[in-house]
Amino acid sequence: MKQLVNSLQYVVVLIVIYPVYYIWETDKVTHFCEQVETGMSKERFVQLSRQASVRMIGPQDESLVGGKWQALIAPGMFISADECVVRGAGQTVATARLFER
Repeated sequence: MKQLVNSLQYVVVLIVIYPVYYIWETDKVTHFCEQVETGMSKERFVQLSRQASVRMIGPQDESLVGGKWQALIAPGMFISADECVVRGAGQTVATARLFER
C-alpha cells in the first residue's frame, strides 16, 4: 500500500512539473527564433544556438548546388509544440520562421 501511495505522489509531482517544463522549453525556442536575423553568419547562428541551449537538428545541407542548408530548433523530446525552421544559403541565414502546431 505504501508503494502505491509513493507512486501516486510521484505522478502528482510530474503532473505539476510538466506544464512548467513545457512553457519553459517553448518560450526558449520562441525567443531563440526571434533572435535569429536574416544575413546572420552560419557560424554566429550556431554559436547563438549553443548559448541559448536549444535542441537543434542540423544545419543539414539540402543541396550541394548553391550551398542551401536547413536547421530545425525544437523544444524537448516530449513536447510537440512550436518549431523554428532556419534556412540558409552558403554561410548566411536566409530565413527563420516559427511554425506552431
